Amino acid sequence: MPHSGHSSALSAPGSRVASRRCGAFSLHTLPGGVASVIVPVTHEFTLDQVDAAIDFVVVSGAEDRGQTVSYSRVFEAASLPSPQNLHIGGESHLVTAFMERFHVRCAERHLPPLDSLVVHVAGRREGFPGMGYFRVNGHPDPLADRTRPEEQVAATAFWQAQRDECRAWGTRSRRGQA
Repeated sequence: MPHSGHSSALSAPGSRVASRRCGAFSLHTLPGGVASVIVPVTHEFTLDQVDAAIDFVVVSGAEDRGQTVSYSRVFEAASLPSPQNLHIGGESHLVTAFMERFHVRCAERHLPPLDSLVVHVAGRREGFPGMGYFRVNGHPDPLADRTRPEEQVAATAFWQAQRDECRAWGTRSRRGQA
């Protein structure tokens, strides 16, 4: 069940357990308030959510002059918790799996590599896609400490070429030619 990261009541009317969702955890207080249990909330995603995220990047990225889009906005478009909340909640694997499925689904839908437009908006990776983007495309992460300079140049050039492909496709799409 997707959630926005805000606290919301989860218990059914007449339930004997009061439940609240807080971040990536569900807090359950037993009757009488004597004990509470913290149970991790797990998330999954559907193909419809992947398609919703792709459609968002088409309109907000590719068709908008090839603009980059933040991971948070992409996950919001898919009705998933933000990547930050998933990482905090121990579900980093979901971020990776979602973006890998996003990448594959673009090819299945005969779209350009729209994942090249999805970037971080802060920190060391600001303006760059995550390391998984490079891995899924067979390139070393250009921001990794152990990546050789020539590999950094090649990986960054590859990413730029994919962004250019998305920008050109977006222009054709906007004009009804894609």
